[in-house]
Amino acid sequence: MEIKVGCGCGQSYKFDVEPVNGRMPLQVACPSCGADGTASANHVLTQQFPNPPPPVPVALRVQSAGPLRVSLPASAPAVDVPPPISATPGPITPGARLAASKPKKSEEFNFGLGIVGAVLGAALGAGLMYGFFMWAHFRFPMMGTIIGALAGLGARTLAKGTESTLGAITAVIALGSTFGALYLMYGGMAGLFILSMAVSAYFAYRIAG
Repeated sequence: MEIKVGCGCGQSYKFDVEPVNGRMPLQVACPSCGADGTASANHVLTQQFPNPPPPVPVALRVQSAGPLRVSLPASAPAVDVPPPISATPGPITPGARLAASKPKKSEEFNFGLGIVGAVLGAALGAGLMYGFFMWAHFRFPMMGTIIGALAGLGARTLAKGTESTLGAITAVIALGSTFGALYLMYGGMAGLFILSMAVSAYFAYRIAG
């Protein structure tokens, strides 16, 4: 069966496993940070198997001092029957980990592409803001929100996910881009519109982080 586990670092991963008595037979670790995810996996299995069956012995060792003899009728001679072969399971290394199936490359989180997406989104938002000013000759400082939203969306789309550090960097990029657009529109008075820049950075962080 397939189990999906979420790690504290934000990475989610899934793997196939055959539970033993409703629990993990081996340890499993996060493919991103290496943290032990066995407890989380057991928690998921507990929800699916609330009343696990009692343990069943894997193998039974039979010891025999010698060959068994079976008494046959007087017309047939006694036949030696070899002792049964005892089958014991191979040892399981305590530190062995299940190879968690990692997402395909196209689905992996990419921090570098996230930064590129933040820059492209912020540049697009700043261009739209300044272009609207040039077209309508109307200056609206809160249009900086568009810069933050597009920067966060670009970072999230190209990174294929969200992450707090990516969100913080995206917020800084959106803040700088908003200030640049306001400077082109207001010149040295751009610093007065700190609220517009703060809202832009907030939206960027919330979307990408």
